[in-house]
This record gives sequence, structure tokens and C-alpha cells, in this order.
Amino acid sequence: MTLFIERAEHRDTQALHAKMDELLRAVSDADNETAKIDQKEPEEIEAQREQIQQ
Repeated sequence: MTLFIERAEHRDTQALHAKMDELLRAVSDADNETAKIDQKEPEEIEAQREQIQQ
């Protein structure tokens, strides 16, 4: 049962990432660094989010 739940969560996460990637590609003035944000550490992500909001 645990494997089933983990697979479902992974699928949902992958689908969400694919949708967001498509939105970033569709917006011409999107920052390319934002597309790679999932490769950063949580602290770096928070810092980038704060910078974007200012």
C-alpha cells in the first residue's frame, strides 16, 4: 500500500512540474533560473522567492 501511495505522489509531483514548465515556456519574459529552481536547496529557493516578491 505504501508503494502505491508513493507512486501516486510521485506522479502528481511530476505532472505538476510538467505543467509549470509549460507555463514558464509560454511566458516570454519568464526567468530561466526559475525553471531550474527545483535543483536548488530549500534555503536558496526561499531567498529567490523573496527576491521575486520585492
